[in-house]
Amino acid sequence: MIVFDRKKKILEYLNQKHIATIEELQTLTESSASTMRRDLNDLEEEKKLKRVHGGAELLQDLSKELSFIEKSTKNVQEKRQIADRAFSKISDGDTIYLDAGTTTGALIEKLNQSQFRLTIVTNSVTHASKLNGEHLTVYILGGLIKKITDSVVGGNALKQLSNYRFNSSFMGANAFDKEIGAMTPDSEEASVKTSAIHQSEISYLLVDTSKLGETSFVKFANPDEVEVITEEE
Repeated sequence: MIVFDRKKKILEYLNQKHIATIEELQTLTESSASTMRRDLNDLEEEKKLKRVHGGAELLQDLSKELSFIEKSTKNVQEKRQIADRAFSKISDGDTIYLDAGTTTGALIEKLNQSQFRLTIVTNSVTHASKLNGEHLTVYILGGLIKKITDSVVGGNALKQLSNYRFNSSFMGANAFDKEIGAMTPDSEEASVKTSAIHQSEISYLLVDTSKLGETSFVKFANPDEVEVITEEE
């Protein structure tokens, strides 16, 4: 298969799957590992994709938000590892804020299974429906439901948040840069995130390493306002 056809197949596959391993792309194009790495490097230089460990992912528009379903299929194992580390920051009797998102959502199973008596506030319709442990007291913010991420945003949500105080908040993000801070594509979601952080004694940013060093449209926290938790020690 000639170079042009290989690259075309790679991009078509990534447009469908968003992320792929080198082995998947080798099989797809019937090429060697060295050829595939060369093709991926070329496409990355052309700003068509982003190389990640063991493969590649489609470059996303900085202002575009993936749907909750799309995010839920990405980096599943990494999110579980992040959840393990995040749960160690929680103590019995805490009041916590759980941000919308699939990385923060990985904490839900641990919260349900623990014996900690916790009060949890969330802006996620999905999270609220899954937080079903008998020992959990769960509040969901009211306001406008942003359907693509299943999160509640807007003035009503911000007003409610201003009345709460949290021992800790667990936040998601689309990007984190150590010089800029934490970022997301949506300004309304950014406002809710910022408010929750300001109401918390400490805030944890739950992100896999693919988000580090990246940027997105709206900043919602300075680097020193959050403690970053990734899948790596």
